[in-house]
Amino acid sequence: MKLTLTELQEMIETSVLAYLTHEYDFLKRANSLAAPHALSPAVWESFAGMGWLGLPLPEDDGGIDGRALESGLLMRAFGRHLVVEPYLNSVLLGTRLLAELGTPAQREAWLPDLVAGSRRVVLAHDESANPDPWAARATRARAQGGAFVLDGRKSLVAGAPGADALLVSALGEDGAQALFLVPCDAPGLTLAERRTLDGGRAADLVLTEVRVDAGARLDAEDDAAPVLHRLLAEAIVSQCWEASGAMQAALEQTAAYTRERVQFGQPISKFQVIQHRLAEMAVHCEEALAACQLAALRIERDPQSAIEMAALAKAKLGRGALFVAQQAVQLHGAMGVSEELAIASYYRKLLGFSQQYGDAAWFAGRYGAIMLDSEAYRASRVLTTPKGNQHAS
Repeated sequence: MKLTLTELQEMIETSVLAYLTHEYDFLKRANSLAAPHALSPAVWESFAGMGWLGLPLPEDDGGIDGRALESGLLMRAFGRHLVVEPYLNSVLLGTRLLAELGTPAQREAWLPDLVAGSRRVVLAHDESANPDPWAARATRARAQGGAFVLDGRKSLVAGAPGADALLVSALGEDGAQALFLVPCDAPGLTLAERRTLDGGRAADLVLTEVRVDAGARLDAEDDAAPVLHRLLAEAIVSQCWEASGAMQAALEQTAAYTRERVQFGQPISKFQVIQHRLAEMAVHCEEALAACQLAALRIERDPQSAIEMAALAKAKLGRGALFVAQQAVQLHGAMGVSEELAIASYYRKLLGFSQQYGDAAWFAGRYGAIMLDSEAYRASRVLTTPKGNQHAS
């Protein structure tokens, strides 16, 4: 069944693809990679001018009121063109968390500048000792003299170099998950910039008795975990959309190369073994897009299913992305690892995606556990009830 897009969704997809085709080709992308922190100010300003920095925000906050499908369409185009600017961690996580959990004072002080592109906030959540994105963090926050003191480490925070502030996740003394708005120049905070596999920039953070005032905590009265976990799951789904765009582009470029590469007097695309590989790559691309569409539509209908849908989508795309990336390089031969060809960059992009937040096997296990706990597997036409199950109907 073909998904029919709304007028807004068609406008977003068309405008993003048109802009990136003309303003962000593979050679122009090199300008972003060469810019400080791999973020071109001109490109980020263009994102703001197109309204993309406010895409997931309500119209009252200067946004477009885009939901999971709108964000997915934009991220799919970003993946197709290998955009390195840290949109996901800055906008779909940093800005959106401020919009949903920020106090009125925080929202007033930050949201207009974030939508305009004059400032950036990113989420600092990942920790090397705890790869599960939905587990409690080891970073701790304790109250002290009307303020909070933060201690801990964060790893590979995408977009942190050059950001204006961080949203640091930490476990409070009451056992609740909390988020704190921390300036990047706060005393006790050190950032070590790292280059990511796709050429972007991230940073490892060390927080040593970083002191922030009480007003730095988001949504101080409640546990931030439900909203944080839901938005993390939606961000993983958006990242799957990005991977699906990169997979499709890699397939198209590989198919074009096999039509040009000649062996034994004919294009290698004429060989049956090559045709079989391309066909299998195409199947993975179609399955990836279908999984992304299913996840986005389900989340829009039931936001509480976000973690389940993130696990499903990443389990599917984690395997497919790795297969497409490996076959693309294999079919290009030695040229597949040459920096002169975009396919090497697609390979690195998809390889990094397949491991981020956990590999496909980890997410498949998470999805299986959700199905067992909820007994949703009973509705499956494929999975059968185990023999001897006392709950079998």
